[in-house]
Amino acid sequence: MFIRLGSIVKDYNNSGQGKAALQEYDACNGKAFILCIVTSLMCRVHEKISQAGELCYMDASASFEQLNTSITLLYTSCTVGALPLGMFITSDELETTLKKAIGLLKTILPEYAFFRRSPLVGLVIFLTDDSSAERKALELCWPKGIIMNSIIQVN
Repeated sequence: MFIRLGSIVKDYNNSGQGKAALQEYDACNGKAFILCIVTSLMCRVHEKISQAGELCYMDASASFEQLNTSITLLYTSCTVGALPLGMFITSDELETTLKKAIGLLKTILPEYAFFRRSPLVGLVIFLTDDSSAERKALELCWPKGIIMNSIIQVN
């Protein structure tokens, strides 16, 4: 399965439609499954929408229960509504896995990510649910960001 998925990720990266990064699951070495995706639409949001540098919602509520994976969406909002900034799929929601997933995501974000703040700096404010693992991973990966609890759950 991972050989096929690796091939799909390679083809996607060569297609010009976006970027993806994959860490294969390896129980023997304690490596979680991680798939990060940044589409061309997400790149345009980073480049053109000023709110992409100001506010990010992190929502890990979606999941593929049959595959026992979690889908985490990062998005911003503006006058037209919510716009995507990136996403990742993980085999668990542990702090170490989320930190690695954000680190992988940073490698495929465009250099002008977060409205020219860069993938390394991140953005100003992150809104997330009350998950300590999410909050700690965000603090470690983007230490300049302000992390706040969101009272709104997006479904």
